[in-house]
Amino acid sequence: MERDAGRLLALQVTGVHGLARGSAGGLPTVSAPAGVRAVWAWSPGARLVAVAEDLAGTGHERALSSDPPPYEAERAPRPMEALARTLDGTLEGGPSYVFPPALPPLRPPPLPLLVSDASGLRRARSLRRPANWEPGEWAELTTGTLGPWAMAIDDDTPVSICHTPASTPASAEAGAWTHPAHRGRGLAPHTVAAWAHLQRARVEALFYSTTTGNHASRAVARTLNLTPLGWLWTVTQP
Repeated sequence: MERDAGRLLALQVTGVHGLARGSAGGLPTVSAPAGVRAVWAWSPGARLVAVAEDLAGTGHERALSSDPPPYEAERAPRPMEALARTLDGTLEGGPSYVFPPALPPLRPPPLPLLVSDASGLRRARSLRRPANWEPGEWAELTTGTLGPWAMAIDDDTPVSICHTPASTPASAEAGAWTHPAHRGRGLAPHTVAAWAHLQRARVEALFYSTTTGNHASRAVARTLNLTPLGWLWTVTQP
């Protein structure tokens, strides 16, 4: 696929935050989910602004959609900082990546990998549920209801998982977790790469995003040579 930053931003934000519903100031605008007041996605060559429905058409949306500052990685946009102060909300951001057509070869994984093919789904019925997954959520994951997944298994216990927290017919977002006792062993790149292999034939674009301070997650992106797309910033309220 030819790299089109604007389209890629739209695919990612639409997949995570809702469906396109119009434009403001010539920019695509999307509906944000409950708790998310605004989304600012940008790369050096494109920008996309999303606001919650009750902010659409207000001065808040106009402030976000006009006179954008120059792109600066790791620096929160001032209009988003202002909105967070005004709404007494929380501003959080981090880098966004696109999976390239091919990933680099990795050393053999230190633990067996399981993926959500037919045999993997059968095996998943007997796995021990990690404590950070609720029973209902775990059942949806292991039956494939939440989409494709890949896991590193240690004695019938998943200790590193890449799953699909958000997707559309055109895109999918990777979600990665590794048990603290197993971090630093290189498991996450293997599960993320296995997940991408499952997804590649299904959708147009695969995304990986994280937060500014999550250095381990950003290291996974570097290990897999994921292509930097830009930064995603959100303002949320409880």
